[in-house]
Formats: sequence, structure tokens, C-alpha cells
Amino acid sequence: MHEAVPKTDAPTDVLDRFAGATPELARLRALRPELIELEQRAYEVLFPVRTGPGPATGSGPATGSGPATGLGLATGSGSATGPGPATGPGSATGPGSATGPGSATGPGPATGLGLATGSGSATGLGLATGPGPATGLGPATGSGPATGSGPATGSGPATSARTVPGTVTDTGVSVAERAAAALAVAVEHRRAPAVGHYRALLDTATGETATADRIIARAPLDGDTATAATAAKATAATTTATGAATPGRIAAAVAHARLLTHTPARGGLDALRAAGFTDPQIVTVSQTVAFVNHQMQLVAGLALLATGDSGTGTDPGAPSTTVAGGPRYTTDVLTWRPAIRPLAPGELSEEHRAALAGKARVDTPYFRTLGHDLGILAVRTAIDLAAFTAEGGLPRAERELAATAVSLYNGCVYCASVHARLTARLHGDPAPVRRFLAYGSTAVLGRRWKLITRLATGLAPVPATAAEADVEALRELGLTELALVDLVHCAAFFGWANRLMLSLGSVEGEDQEHEGRQATE
Repeated sequence: MHEAVPKTDAPTDVLDRFAGATPELARLRALRPELIELEQRAYEVLFPVRTGPGPATGSGPATGSGPATGLGLATGSGSATGPGPATGPGSATGPGSATGPGSATGPGPATGLGLATGSGSATGLGLATGPGPATGLGPATGSGPATGSGPATGSGPATSARTVPGTVTDTGVSVAERAAAALAVAVEHRRAPAVGHYRALLDTATGETATADRIIARAPLDGDTATAATAAKATAATTTATGAATPGRIAAAVAHARLLTHTPARGGLDALRAAGFTDPQIVTVSQTVAFVNHQMQLVAGLALLATGDSGTGTDPGAPSTTVAGGPRYTTDVLTWRPAIRPLAPGELSEEHRAALAGKARVDTPYFRTLGHDLGILAVRTAIDLAAFTAEGGLPRAERELAATAVSLYNGCVYCASVHARLTARLHGDPAPVRRFLAYGSTAVLGRRWKLITRLATGLAPVPATAAEADVEALRELGLTELALVDLVHCAAFFGWANRLMLSLGSVEGEDQEHEGRQATE
């Protein structure tokens, strides 16, 4: 039996808060530290804090010159404590700007995890701005010194030995809309710490608790119906030109989140359009929903490896989740048709091209569609590459096999096509891959592949159903902890990739998602 170990005192980021910070979890996370850093950065990009002379629309509740406490951000000359960031000439303490996913700006000291830029030395993952010293999780730029795990000098960003990608792109999707969609996802995954976290973001952003109460209770947000289309028709006219949240937009975002969480193959965009979301905003909402699904599945998988319990409340003795294959799944090259206008090649900036990491992505409509939100595109590309191409651990063919298994579960015909093709090429024998596409979990694959697809498939449902027995069977076959961590990261990433592919376009085939990665181990 893989026993749980006691919790540590202070979780360092959202994954720790959602999974439970334990020494064993910390050890597993340390096997792929770059991926954990990138996960935190993705969260910061999708749930940004905003600073300025007026009230802040971020994840925190305080503005003005007085003290602020809570889960979010404070602007003004006072101090702020809590799990959010603080801005202004005061100091920030607590697990927020100090040790949370937010940022700290101003001439006062800030501590956290973040990436630092400026003329002084800076290390870490986040950003800190101002002439004062900065260490840790928030962003830091300015002329003052910054301390962390490694040195950086000059006027550009530096973190450890590399730069963390992704800057916040303001497409006009409010913090309330993002938080409402994220809360809906967390509720469906039964992840109580995540529900509390995203609820606090939403309550702060809206200034009331009724919206979160209704989302948690799965009650209609417009008072009459749970469908976003009806809510959108009732309130779309009140949507402001700046994209401010209205009840109709929040209801549409929540309905989209639930649809994309449970039945991603049926995801559509009509309700979001009716509520007034523009094409770039639709990309941001879909990225938010897909990322939080990925986040919940990654947390479940890492917690399962660390403690033997995924924390989803599902019956560990229930039969393993299975997938069905069928004639629509193929290794043929397919075509993806975007549901919204992709950026034209001539519209791509140098930042877009850097974020896409290669000509193969630049040339595909899918990635140019994701280009509407450059910030999350950059960090998502980095997570993709890190998960699938990191040295050691699980063989690349088996990482692609995990991606194929999750794609079969979610009904993403194109993703299954690409990753089955990569699996076959890397493995050297297409026969078992074709059997898997045709017959799913009943295919004859050999014990190792059977168990790998079983664990990957068990992380795909909402909530995840993977159990300790699935992990122990792989350990008995000799899979190392690093290989298991790779399996979890790759399977969870496809909770993100499939939902984007399915919500933003349709198969005539589906796009070349990840064809830009070199199929080499």
C-alpha cells in the first residue's frame, strides 16, 4: 500500500494547494521542475492581476490607501496580505505576492516565486516591479536587486537558466468570466480546494456571493434556464463595448465550461457569440476552460502517485475506465476546419512565431487560431514541448500512446490520428496502434501498453477514476517514478489539447496539433 504522508505547512503554488502539499508530492514534482514552473506561469497568464490608479480587476479585493486582506490584489499605498498580490509603495506579506500566484509591484519589498527583469540581478519564476528588492513568485522588474536561485543581469527577463514564456494578453475577458468558468470546472471535478480558490476569485471580482453559490449548486444563472443561449439572448444587449462582465456573459461562459468539461466533442460557440464574445475572447474562454480541466487532471494524477488517492472521491474499487475505438479513428492525415477566423500568416508578430516554436505550427490554421491569445499560447507551447520531449523517463512512443488514449476517450478524432501516427512511427510497428484505434481498451496490446493506456484513460473522466491499483501495476512492471510522472503530465495535457481542438473547430480531419514536434525520442 502506498501510504499518504503528512502535509507540509505551506503550499507553494496552486498545484500544491489543489493537491495537498506533502513531502512525497514535492519529491515527485521535483522530477520535472520545469513543467511545474510552466504550470504556475500558465495559471498566472490566465488569471492575471491588474494594477493601476483605480480599482483593480484581478483576483483580489482591495483598492485604495488602506490595508487589504484576502485572496487578491490591492492597489494604493497601503499594505496587503493574503494569497494574492499587492501593488503600491507598501509592502506585501503572506502567501500572496509573497508566495502566491500573484505579483507584487511598487518600491516596497516583495517575495514570491517569480520571474524578474530589470537592471539588477534577478532569478525565479515570476515578475516583480519597482526599485525595491524582490524574491520569489510574483513578477519583478526595476533597478533594485532581486534574489532567487540563480543570477540574471541586464534589462531583459531572466529566470534560473531560462526565460519563462507567456505575458498576459488582454482580450477583454473579465476576471469574473474567467473565474466563473474555472469554478464551474472545479465543481465538476469535485476538487474542493480548487472550488474554494476559484470561488474566492469570483466573489472578489463580482463583489457578491450569489453567482458562485449558484454555480456550485449547478443552478441556472439567469433564474429560468441552465442554457447559455437563453441567458445570452436576455442580456447580450447590455454587454459593454469593453467586454465587461454581464449576467449573460457569465452564464454563457459557465455553460460553455460545463459542456466542454463533460462532452467536449459537442462543444459549440453559438452561445458565446450570442452573449457578445468576440473571436479572441472565445479563444481565451476556451483556453481557460481547457486549462483548468488539465489542471484538475494533473492534480489528480500527481496526488495519486504521491498518496495512492486522487482526491476525487470516486470508488477506488470501481472497474477501470475504458475507451471504445471504431472506424472513424485512423492514422490518416486529416484536416481541421476552424470555427473562428485564424490569424493570417501576415498577421503573426515575431512574438507569435516565437510562441509557435517552428514553421509547422505557423503553417497550421489551428495554431494561428490560438494566436488570438498570444500569452497563453506561448506558455502552452512550452508545456507541450516539455511534457513530450524531456529527456529520460517514459519513452516518447508511450507518451504519444497516452495522448492517443485520452483522445479516444474525449472523442477527438484528429488528435487520435496524429498521436497514433506518431506512436506507430516511434514504436516501429503500426499493428498494435491500429488495433487500439479499432478496438479501444479491448485491443490486444501487451501488458505494458495495456496498463499505460488504462492509467491515461483513468485520468480523462470528470472526475478522474484512476486508482492506486493502476499505478501499482505499472510499478510492478518496472516503471520508474519519473516515467509515471511523465505519463501523468502527458495524459493531463490532453485534457487541455482535446478541448481546444474540439471547441474551436471541427474535423474534416482535425489540425496538425503537435505535428510541429519532432518525432524523436
